[in-house]
Amino acid sequence: MWKRVFKIFISLYLPLLALSLFLLYSQKKEQIRNLSQYQQRDTELKKNYLQEQCYTFLRDTYYWSTIKYPLDFDPIGNHEDFMKPYLELINGITDYDQFRFLDLTGKEFYRVIRKRSTSIEPDSLQDKQDRDYVKAGLALKQGQLYLSQISLNRENGIIENPHKPVIRTVAPIYDANHKKIGLVVINFKMKRVLDKIKSQIAGNNIYLLDESHRIITSSLFKEDVPYEFKTKNSSMDDIFASNNTIYEKDTTYLSNNHIWSFHPVILNKTTFNFSSVVNSSSEIITPSNWVMVMENPPSLINAYILNSYQGFVMFNFCAIILLLAISYIYEKKRAQKDQFYLEVENKNILLTEKSNQLLENNSVIKDINHRLEMRNRQLSEFNYLVSHNLRSPVTTMSVLIEMMKNEKEPEKLSLLYPKLEQVTTSILNLSQDINEYVSIIDNSEIKVDDVDLFSLIDEVKNDFSETLLGHKTFEVIVKPEAWRNVQFSKFYLKSIIQNLMSNAIKYRKNNSTSYIEFETAYEDKSKVLYIRDNGTGLNLEMHGDNLFKLYKRFHRNISGKGMGLFLVKSHLDALDASITVQSEVGKGITFKIIF
Repeated sequence: MWKRVFKIFISLYLPLLALSLFLLYSQKKEQIRNLSQYQQRDTELKKNYLQEQCYTFLRDTYYWSTIKYPLDFDPIGNHEDFMKPYLELINGITDYDQFRFLDLTGKEFYRVIRKRSTSIEPDSLQDKQDRDYVKAGLALKQGQLYLSQISLNRENGIIENPHKPVIRTVAPIYDANHKKIGLVVINFKMKRVLDKIKSQIAGNNIYLLDESHRIITSSLFKEDVPYEFKTKNSSMDDIFASNNTIYEKDTTYLSNNHIWSFHPVILNKTTFNFSSVVNSSSEIITPSNWVMVMENPPSLINAYILNSYQGFVMFNFCAIILLLAISYIYEKKRAQKDQFYLEVENKNILLTEKSNQLLENNSVIKDINHRLEMRNRQLSEFNYLVSHNLRSPVTTMSVLIEMMKNEKEPEKLSLLYPKLEQVTTSILNLSQDINEYVSIIDNSEIKVDDVDLFSLIDEVKNDFSETLLGHKTFEVIVKPEAWRNVQFSKFYLKSIIQNLMSNAIKYRKNNSTSYIEFETAYEDKSKVLYIRDNGTGLNLEMHGDNLFKLYKRFHRNISGKGMGLFLVKSHLDALDASITVQSEVGKGITFKIIF
């Protein structure tokens, strides 16, 4: 027995396992797509933040380049009073780390540095003519601004300690006669900006790289600008080698179970309007563009999709338990059924041995059969089921009881008991039939669902060999042009489709291609379903009044019970739906159902 149970279980579980694996794959793919979108958005926010900070620094530098400086400008001599209000401005902007004026040879003629967070102080002048940013600044034209690479600040060629990441902006300055007199150079502190960039959201890794793929800052490094210390793994050449287009556009992709997002920050040769004056855009010159990189490692991705795996395991565990129980119950019922058939066979042998005794009661059985035939004919009209069919056996029972009251001889009285038992059985059977019909016509607890009509039609097609096996002589046509779903009892709607499809198959014309067509529509704001076939049709003038009555048949040459259309009408009436019919003999029939 258990071997058969296991075979049944395998046949049921394998399709369910395949479906659950497909759903797991689809859900995992959708979750990774959502995670990629979140990561792409977060990377873009960090990119925009860096870009806006650079624009802020450049806007400040642009301001200093627009000042009309006095002739023979000397900020620490004759023009100290001229610089006093500007020094107060510099003192209030804490991102300023160094502020310098350089002459056209690259030598400083004014220099203040921030030694405390609340104040700036003059510092000794230096010769910066060999610095790359100074050389680039001296080559600037009017309307151009220079933005340096992010690096650690150096004093006299030595990295300052504690380490201080800075970015330098450079712009030419002019006197009142529009004569170029030098450069303004500002060192902006980048610690605040870099800390904001590498702040993690949910365990993902963040990198800011330059064009040489060197790491400027990263959530994996405590120190900023690690390449300045020649730290191992301070470059990401291995990652960039697999994607050479990261500087062209924003990119997010999945590789080796990592989600990578690359957002280039391209400022070189771009223009930006730093003032309210129209058509006064400044061109930004920078030796390097950057790229903002965010990585979701496998551990984070797996944690994000863990619920899907847990759901998959729990679903399959429950499915295994349930299917094993179903397989066991099914096999047990089958064994009981086999045992029942064996018992029936033994009883048939016993009945054969007692056939002689049954012959003696033949006259009685004929009498009972005659009365049963009368009762079956009485059931042809459901309206008379209670008043006529039930009244007859009740009357018979009352006669037998009266006879039993008046009968004094025990032998004759014993002959009346079997007849009374037969009448009682007849009444019980009739009561069950009445309950079944009443449950169809007056069911107050019919379950209503949002039913997909055309999925239901596909299910019903599998019930008939003419549609399941794809016979070319019969076709099911579906036209879901107006609607697909309807609020109705799925059990009733399936029964309606089964009966109408069965009739279309049963009463199709020979030697021609037959079909049944389902078409949806809206009429007077109601959902309408047309069901048409090209079968033999009906004479509605002759049969129209009896079309939906119980046990009414209209084609005597085709077998049937006359219950199909009665059930269709009963189902629709139970849920306040209606049905009308149009038909011509030989041209088919059209049913119109209004929900």
